[in-house]
Parts: sequence; C-alpha cells; structure tokens
Amino acid sequence: MVIRKNFTMSEYVVENLKFLAKTMHKKQSQVIQDLINEKMKEFETEKKLQAVEKMSGMFTGKIDENISIQSIKAQSEN
Repeated sequence: MVIRKNFTMSEYVVENLKFLAKTMHKKQSQVIQDLINEKMKEFETEKKLQAVEKMSGMFTGKIDENISIQSIKAQSEN
C-alpha cells in the first residue's frame, strides 16, 4: 500500500534531493524511501550491537571462585 505524504523542506534540501534523484536515476520519493530504509538498517544494527555488548562477559565460562565443581555437579543431579 502506498501512502501520500506532504513534507516541508528547505530549498537547500530540495535541491539536494533533486540532485540525488537525477544522479541515481530515481524518483525523488524513491530516494527518500531508500535513505530512510538505509538509516533504519543502521539503527537496527546499532541496537543489536548494543545488545551484544551488553551481554558480553555473561558467557565467559568463568566459574565464581567460591563455587566448587562438586557443588555444580550436585546441583545438576537434582
């Protein structure tokens, strides 16, 4: 489904949009859509990277020095 939107832009932005559309051989609306989609992908990638960074260190394989292997085995048997 296609939805019509009206935007207000400065002359400078309009000229840049015209230039990009002409250079890329696309309609102005397609240039805007492509740029929005590209920015959303960047945002989503950054969001995923932040989630991974937040998790880093959670799965290091380290065992707390106060926990023995025997206690881990005992807990897993229960």
